[in-house]
Amino acid sequence: MRKARQRLSIAGIAAVLAAGAAQAAPAPRLSMSLALDSTAMLTAARVQDDPLAGFIAEALANNAALGAQNASVQARFQALREARAQRLPQLDLKARYSVADGGRTIDFPAGDLLNPVYATLNQLTGTQQFPQIQNQSIDLLREKEQDTRLTLVAPLFAPQLDNAIDARESLYQAETASREALARTLVRDVKQASYALAQARAGIVILESSERTLGENVRVAQALQDAGKATRDRRLRAEAERLAVVQRLDAARAQSQQAQRYLNFLRGQPLDTAVELPPAEGPVAEAVEAGRSRPELRQIEHAVDAADARRRAARAGRWPTLALAGDYGVEGERYEFDREHDFSMASLVLNWSVFDFGLRRAQQAQAAAETASLRAQRDDLRQKLVLAEQAAREDLAVSLRAIDSANARREAADESFRISSRKRDEGQLSQVEFFDAERTLTDARLNQVIARQAALSRAAELEYTTAAYPLPAQHLAE
Repeated sequence: MRKARQRLSIAGIAAVLAAGAAQAAPAPRLSMSLALDSTAMLTAARVQDDPLAGFIAEALANNAALGAQNASVQARFQALREARAQRLPQLDLKARYSVADGGRTIDFPAGDLLNPVYATLNQLTGTQQFPQIQNQSIDLLREKEQDTRLTLVAPLFAPQLDNAIDARESLYQAETASREALARTLVRDVKQASYALAQARAGIVILESSERTLGENVRVAQALQDAGKATRDRRLRAEAERLAVVQRLDAARAQSQQAQRYLNFLRGQPLDTAVELPPAEGPVAEAVEAGRSRPELRQIEHAVDAADARRRAARAGRWPTLALAGDYGVEGERYEFDREHDFSMASLVLNWSVFDFGLRRAQQAQAAAETASLRAQRDDLRQKLVLAEQAAREDLAVSLRAIDSANARREAADESFRISSRKRDEGQLSQVEFFDAERTLTDARLNQVIARQAALSRAAELEYTTAAYPLPAQHLAE
């Protein structure tokens, strides 16, 4: 019988509670059950079998934090494209048109040098064949000038650029791994928030049933008092017990609203949106096999690669860079496109930093220290992830065993309350003993719900620690 009840849904629990309550109204049907066999747990082997797949899809599409992470991934990708583009030739069009006035001049005493000679020649020939000339003043700046050219620069040997590309690519991979880690965290949080909401709603059903039972007891106590068969304290004690449950019921309703708002927050929906929880049933394997490696570990491994690439780039700064540069264009006072005004030039440009006062050595040492630090963090994280997975598996095993205990406790409390109710109706049970039996039953029912929710929540935690949930391709790290 115990095995048969392990798959009892919350809706079934509510029905049993309503049937066991004297003069109680039918309990509302819950929209989500928390069934979980002792040999079963939630898995991500097939997304189509996951009852929460719709909520998860909404969260992956609409969650603001994940949207921000997607933007960060795009920023890293564009930074990688920028680094790759720096390794390719670059063609620029440069044009300049200038109007000058004044400026420096070159004075040439042409008149002072030639006029005496010309005067002597004119006397000898008896003519004025050689005129007098003026001294010349030549402006260094043309009054009008244009220079238009195409400039091509192509890096031929630039080891720093190659290492910069490697660093940017590693940072991009690290960012995609960070996005995957956030997506997996979001999947876990959505599942656990859904289970928390289901638990709160189930608790409301249980407490409402208890409140109806105690309300009926207040009515009976009042009737006995009116008939002179009981004193006033009997009714007051019954009312006090009912109000205690009302207080717990009010807290449960507030908890349900908070859980609903948090689930809507994760889904990227308005906080007060009504939530209809789907059934959460389905046979699954007790053990979850590990999926991909944890994205957090891949993220820090890519960060190690990026730091190592920066170290190589700093070391490559000792080598020269070689580039090919070429210019073609036209220049002059006007735009004239002919052989007399165009020009071309090709150059090999070598740049070698011979001495930098320890700059590159410091950069290399800094990158090496960062690499060593990240490697130590990676080793520490690897151990923490192993511990987290082992703890998740053990916690789930404990939760599965707790379900059996909770079911047995619930069965015993049900039977005890049934007997106590019959003895009360026959006048063979004190009011205090009846209240104790009712509280025991209510607590057992709540404990059964909590045990099931805890098992489902810990199953989601194990799925998270093993990276087993099959995320959509756009959220996976490359």
